[in-house]
Amino acid sequence: MKVSHRLYLTVTPAILGVFLVAGLAYWGEYARSAPGLVVVLGAVAVFASLVLTWANARDVARRIERLAGVSPPPIGTAPLDEIDRIERTVDRLSTEVERAESSRVGREQVFERRMHDYAVLLASIADASTRRLEEVRLPLHILLDNHFGELNENQEEMLGAARAAAEAADADMLSLRQIAAMELGERPMRHDRMKAAEIIEALRALLLSTADSAGVTLEFEVAPVLPAFRGDRVRLQEALVTLLRGAVGSAADGTQVRLVVDRAGAMIRFVVHAAGTTQPTVRWAAAVRVVQAHEGSVARGLDGLSIELPMDITARDLIT
Repeated sequence: MKVSHRLYLTVTPAILGVFLVAGLAYWGEYARSAPGLVVVLGAVAVFASLVLTWANARDVARRIERLAGVSPPPIGTAPLDEIDRIERTVDRLSTEVERAESSRVGREQVFERRMHDYAVLLASIADASTRRLEEVRLPLHILLDNHFGELNENQEEMLGAARAAAEAADADMLSLRQIAAMELGERPMRHDRMKAAEIIEALRALLLSTADSAGVTLEFEVAPVLPAFRGDRVRLQEALVTLLRGAVGSAADGTQVRLVVDRAGAMIRFVVHAAGTTQPTVRWAAAVRVVQAHEGSVARGLDGLSIELPMDITARDLIT
């Protein structure tokens, strides 16, 4: 029973006692005698009120003492009762909560500034590396396409490998620059309206080619009725290509891969069921960041890949 209910219950015998006192006042007049039942009920009401009041007072006092943590007051100070101690404790806890909240806000601001500084540093490194890689790619391109002298087969292979490595590094730098640009808000997102089935149809041939190169079979399971979603069509489609191709291409040779596109609550879900491991790359990280910028999520595991994007439901979608 709640303490408030018990305190209210303590008043009940007193209310009954009021009526009994009124009865006794009436029967206490000359030539009138109070019935024995009234006297007995009056005695019971007084005793019950005493018991309930004492029990509740003792229980409430014990609980207040436990909350207050009763201890002797310092010498030379006025004694504090339990309510004062509880009030001081609450004030101290409130002050500590305010300090913790202020500290949390300060740490978040520091982290945000640090993230901004890291993004600026990442952008500057990517730009500088891109310029230096271009200085490497240009001589390699000239040497391979414009022979100033006879090159043997090994020399041509080494130069070709060097150019391929430079181009791969340049692509990674471009992905890093894209991540930095999104963190700095330099490239605002478009809000094109897209349908999941249309995106999959646009990627079908590319994903089948990737599956064929990886030696796996790919099956598509696209739900017939799916709402649309909004986002930057070009950047989001590139991100889906990177993520889905990576999941399909990393599947074990000779296995069967299923790409399921369906609805999960308020999200459109792209799931690749494939046994294998996808090695994270810079392009993969950039693609994940694009999905996250669209308020989506990417989950990767040993059994496949899951991509979720928020839906953009309209009445027209519900009909079609």
